[in-house]
Amino acid sequence: MTCIAPSAGRKRPVFDDVAGRFGLGMQAISLFLGLVVIVISLATLTTGMTPSQILGWGLDMLGGSFLLLLSALVITALFCCVRLVDSARHEQPDLERQKWLQAGLQACNGIATLALTFTLLGISLGIGQLSNSSLTPDSIDKVIATLTDDFSMAFLTSVIGLPLSAVFRTVLIVLNASMALGKTPEAMPKSGAVENGTNVSLS
Repeated sequence: MTCIAPSAGRKRPVFDDVAGRFGLGMQAISLFLGLVVIVISLATLTTGMTPSQILGWGLDMLGGSFLLLLSALVITALFCCVRLVDSARHEQPDLERQKWLQAGLQACNGIATLALTFTLLGISLGIGQLSNSSLTPDSIDKVIATLTDDFSMAFLTSVIGLPLSAVFRTVLIVLNASMALGKTPEAMPKSGAVENGTNVSLS
């Protein structure tokens, strides 16, 4: 019994740490789902389309692979934001904050890179189909429709991905500055110190 108790005491903080990380991960996923609901609600109010129609349009225009990769990177950026806020509880909060700030900025770079990659992919697919298709009076309408779909996907990925990357980058920088400002000591001396200094100078 005396040998089991210390080992259990040593393992408990590890379990607490794992549970805390799992809770932060679920919090990031909850934030992501909340953002998705807000975006779909705003799109429904502005366009009059149903949520199923909006989701179908997104899959048709952007593609499932882009949406899946974008969702993974957005969840990663949100997780970094959550860990950035939670870094105040760490033993070394400054190092922990800088670590998650850099990780979040890399996730933002990944969002921008993903958007530009799919933009170039759509342009390449459009040019490839144009070079392989024969332009005749009967097929020109079909070729133009195919090119329109490819170029729409190409430019929509940049329209969505680049502003999203900029927004998350701004959120991370502002959060980091707020956390650092909260740990900065006061520049002005306390009132007691001012009074003591005044008394000494008068005497």
